Amino acid sequence: MWGFSGRFILLLCLIGTATLASAHTLEVHVGNATFTVNVPDQELKATDADLTTYVHHGATAVITYFGRFPMDHVNINIRAVGGDSVRFGRTTPVNGGTITMLIGRDATAAVLNDDWTLTHEMTHLAFPATKEDNREWLGEGMATYVEPVARAQAGFLTPEYVWNEFYDEMPKGEPQAGDEGLDNTDTWGRTYWGGALFCLVADVEIRRATGNKKGLEDAFRAIMNDKGTIEYEWPIKIIFEEGDRATGTRVLEDLYAAWKDKPVAVDLDKLWSELGVRKSGDSVVFDSKAPLAAVRAAITSKRVQK
Repeated sequence: MWGFSGRFILLLCLIGTATLASAHTLEVHVGNATFTVNVPDQELKATDADLTTYVHHGATAVITYFGRFPMDHVNINIRAVGGDSVRFGRTTPVNGGTITMLIGRDATAAVLNDDWTLTHEMTHLAFPATKEDNREWLGEGMATYVEPVARAQAGFLTPEYVWNEFYDEMPKGEPQAGDEGLDNTDTWGRTYWGGALFCLVADVEIRRATGNKKGLEDAFRAIMNDKGTIEYEWPIKIIFEEGDRATGTRVLEDLYAAWKDKPVAVDLDKLWSELGVRKSGDSVVFDSKAPLAAVRAAITSKRVQK
């Protein structure tokens, strides 16, 4: 996302080795949005059709979760790098919204279909930058949480895949020794998975408080629809106030007050049990009789856009 960080330095290094060959342009239309995709000529194994599908899947997931795409036009600049994977993504508010993607020359259609990076970057477009320093955890945590949920809601991932990922990865967001709360601990784990853990707990608590009638997506949709996109900077206090008004709760404000400057640990074993998520081999199985089984199902349920 926006901001000068280690990720930005890495991007500069990688772009330095990326091919800056002549490019051709694809125009991809998804929902209300048009994507201008700049593709390096004869540098990628992935075809124009593969790249079009890649963009279409990411945009469809974002539209499914947020109700619409946050802006009418987005530039996507693809750089070819070594390897057969998607190496990196970066989103900035330049020209309303610009995404730079570093894609391996040998990446195939299957690799793109399995990749999460572009959807993650697209979610950044739908959320405001924070005015305060040391708040990167909110934007990155939002994108880390929303990306797999949105892809499941759009039918691109199974609920089992999403909850297995959360089961395995959410512990990385728990506070470690010396932690001083989300606002004051800028480690990789707390920034990405600590922020995602905040979003997961908020989603569950909003649904618990509203009888599963509303979720975190209602808060995020309201923020986006009130010009809360990457083009704007909001104080974090206003972000949470706006989100809470949309759900008729104080979940975001109260959770932030508790987590911002103190190392609050989440009892994940209890949370998984209440949601009905149990590890089984390399995946998970669901308990439909668990107290919050309906909440778990609602978070990743497939939605069809009308």
